Amino acid sequence: MLTLLPVEIGPHYLDQPLPCDLYNRNGVLLARSGTIIRDQERLAHLSGQRLYRPGGHADDTSVSPLATLEAIARKYAGAITPAPGLDVDAIAALSLELRQLAQEHPEVCIGMAQRLPLPSLAQRHSLFVASMAVIMARHAGLDAEQQVNIVRAALAMNLVSMPLQDQLAASAAGPDAPQHEILFHHPLEACALLVKAGVTDAAWLVLVAQHHENVDGSGYPMGLKGDQICPEARILRAADVWCALLSQRHNRLARYPTQAFQEGFARERGRLDDSVLLALRHLLGPFPPGTLVRLANRETAMITRWFGNRHTPGYAVSLLRSNGLPMTQPQRRNTTTTSYAIRGYTYLPLYHDPIDWESVWALG
Repeated sequence: MLTLLPVEIGPHYLDQPLPCDLYNRNGVLLARSGTIIRDQERLAHLSGQRLYRPGGHADDTSVSPLATLEAIARKYAGAITPAPGLDVDAIAALSLELRQLAQEHPEVCIGMAQRLPLPSLAQRHSLFVASMAVIMARHAGLDAEQQVNIVRAALAMNLVSMPLQDQLAASAAGPDAPQHEILFHHPLEACALLVKAGVTDAAWLVLVAQHHENVDGSGYPMGLKGDQICPEARILRAADVWCALLSQRHNRLARYPTQAFQEGFARERGRLDDSVLLALRHLLGPFPPGTLVRLANRETAMITRWFGNRHTPGYAVSLLRSNGLPMTQPQRRNTTTTSYAIRGYTYLPLYHDPIDWESVWALG
């Protein structure tokens, strides 16, 4: 007897084959694996329901998507540890795992990658970018090999500069001249490190080398422009900027999603690929999964599902009470009602009590 596991589909599944059979909560088959949904209305109807996929036999022990993401993060941290040395085979294997997880549970990947229990902000950023970039690549119609290469590049692009990035993230001061030099050369230095570790895949190396190039030629280290930059690198670059804007630093708060889009289209106009930015805005909308909101009753809640360009998400999961303390059990709130209407974006307190993220995502 098969058991059913929760699964999400979002706007990135339009014109893409479904990766699995989809069932409703009563076990009724709604769509078969491989079905291509070409109608926006049907996609919206499906994504607005609680959906389930076959999860194996009822006596199987299933691992939650969040636990899988955390396991990938731990293995990633081990694979890039200086001692005993860079493990490129492990990075390649983790890229396949993360791509698969992002295909089946994209909302967990982009909602929790920046909150992973890793001591290094630079490592969390690479995982966040990898998750966001592969979802963008799938939405853009790139094939499986291109998607995997984007994940590999995101996980390897900052190998040389991670210690410096962690140092700068904890400081109110900007980089000095020697640090600027490290940052300027880190794409090519990362390529050299990968080659030394045995990487011969040209696509992987090209993406790492180009991940800071801008379409107007203002990027570095090679100053490439336009079609000299491969499509995957343009996606990776936009994901890198987006994820950086949404991440908190010592000297600034994280941007809200609408602020990040405004800044991306203003500050980065002409430098990033406009078509990629437009696709990203269409994909995520104003409330992407992982967004924290303040409700009318002053609870802090998280958006846990895809609502695309809908101005108001259908529901959120409350995780902090009005006094800022974690709820004993997270609660799903209907945000279309007056009591739980969304009043705006918010942040978690800097030093908040532990939150049961598994319960949040299981409920969401």
